[in-house]
This record gives sequence, structure tokens and C-alpha cells, in this order.
Amino acid sequence: MFKEMIVLATSSGFSSGTIGDLLSKWEQVGFFSYLLPFLLIFALVFGILVKTAVFKDNKMVNGIIAFAVALMALQFSFVPDFFSQLFPRVGVGLAVILGIFIVAGLFMDEKSKAVNYFLLGIGVLIIGMV
Repeated sequence: MFKEMIVLATSSGFSSGTIGDLLSKWEQVGFFSYLLPFLLIFALVFGILVKTAVFKDNKMVNGIIAFAVALMALQFSFVPDFFSQLFPRVGVGLAVILGIFIVAGLFMDEKSKAVNYFLLGIGVLIIGMV
């Protein structure tokens, strides 16, 4: 059985062993466009319904509603397009904020209020740009 799995894996294009190939395959089957946005929307809606206790402790109803909302959100291409534009920019913004925090931590006094307001201003500016 193990030999059959190796033959199947090498015949399906995973013989090169690079992560890029695997991510490319996942992208081709819609993993990033549909499955991850579905899971994100489902988790958010389910968490909100559980936290607000709209249906008390009936998690089955919360799950069905979250499932329906997540599926309906993916009915049109707006949600996958939105996420494909938003998350790369958020990643770049977080990297810039992290770099600024590291440099600020090296050269500035950590107890100074001006430094905290400066870093807060930069964070708000980057979030606004994203």
C-alpha cells in the first residue's frame, strides 16, 4: 500500500518536492479562493453567535446558520476577490510595522510617551493605507 501511495504521489506531479508546487496545486483547485474564505467566515459567524448566545446553548443551530452564511458569502466572486486583495496588503503592512518596532526598540527609550504615540501614529497610518 505504501508503494502505491508513492507511485500516486509521483504521478500526480509532486515528485519535485517543492512547497511552491504544492501551493500552486492548492491554488488551482480553489483552496485559497474558496475553502479558506469559507472557513474564515464560518468561524467568525459561529464565534459571534456563540459569544452573543442568541440561541442559548444550541450549537447545532449556530453551526447551521454559520454554514449557510459562509456558503452564501461565496456565492459570488466578491468575497474571494476581497480576501485576495486584503490579506497580501495586511501581510506587507504587518511586516512594515514589525520592522519599525524593531528599529524603534533599538534606538528609542521604551518608557517615553512620545515614542508610544509615534509608534501608534505609524501603526494607524499603515492600517489606513492597507
